Amino acid sequence: MKDLQPAFSGPIIKLMVYPPPPAKGGISVTNEDLQCLNDGEFLNDVIIDFYLKYLVLEKLKKEDAQKIHVFSSFFYKRLNQRERRNVPDTTNLPIQKRKHNRVKTWTRHVDLFQKDFIFVPINESAHWYLAVICFPGLKGPVFEQNPLCPGPVGRRPGRDGASLHRISVCYGLGKEEDDTYTFSDDQSSCQDDCSEDGMLADDTSSFDASALASKHNTCKQPCILIMDSLRGPARSSVVKTLREYLEVEWEVRKGTQRSFGKDVMKGSSPRVPQQDNYSDCGVYVLQYVESFLENPIPSFHLPVHLSDWFPQQRMKTKRDEIRELILKIQQQQEQDLNVVSSSAELCPSVQGHR
Repeated sequence: MKDLQPAFSGPIIKLMVYPPPPAKGGISVTNEDLQCLNDGEFLNDVIIDFYLKYLVLEKLKKEDAQKIHVFSSFFYKRLNQRERRNVPDTTNLPIQKRKHNRVKTWTRHVDLFQKDFIFVPINESAHWYLAVICFPGLKGPVFEQNPLCPGPVGRRPGRDGASLHRISVCYGLGKEEDDTYTFSDDQSSCQDDCSEDGMLADDTSSFDASALASKHNTCKQPCILIMDSLRGPARSSVVKTLREYLEVEWEVRKGTQRSFGKDVMKGSSPRVPQQDNYSDCGVYVLQYVESFLENPIPSFHLPVHLSDWFPQQRMKTKRDEIRELILKIQQQQEQDLNVVSSSAELCPSVQGHR
């Protein structure tokens, strides 16, 4: 077993800023931040925010990057922070609007409802997990021809009974007594087990590519996926908070009211790869986002099965990869700075000349 490094001591030195100026919103990474990439340490917010920004800026095509939004690790903490008891509430606003007011300016340049996916890293009680808001602009399920499935083009929703049944299933309507939903069309069917609130009850199966290939249609639908590397509470309160945030955000940005309740936007906890220790939760959050971008979920029939999304061995080297990436960026920025300095020394001063 690798020896754990002692707690950080000594002067804090800034290693690099990403993205570097003149880009806005650069994240400063220090030698103290680098320390939390040692085995057994908990990742801090700086490493989380840096790597998520790196994934968006370096790993995605521009047109794909425009379809997603990644909130800072402080977003949910700010949205859901407890109000101070000694401060009287003079606004008389409902709690949902008071929460939204705390983060109202965070989206002044972003229309969340034009995005396909919104990533929300969350830290509660020293544990990191991830919420992914999917297709917040859709009013309901949208079905598209499955490129993996040969055969006739799938029916459009609302044109016949079979498609209407599929819509009712995606919405969670028409639930059977044993909590079993059936997705059906002319040639295929499958069953998914959900709780009443759309939270995944206890799904142990992994993603079945052959089952997806047999479906004529893939499904896009509004939903909130909670990805947690330590399977525990259902996080239904988190889903509720994010639904309420979306409702107020819609009202503020669009000027109309729209429901994002559980009949429209379901919550689900996919079975995702699990950590085998008590310190890697942040590393898993980063890998969930990276896998989401590299290996997209093909269809959002709930629940989504992601047990085999990436091999467990992938996580053994993740900390070292991120550390090496930071040091590589640091080296590059130092080289760039030296080039600029050398150019300035070689260039004669033109001050006072016209």
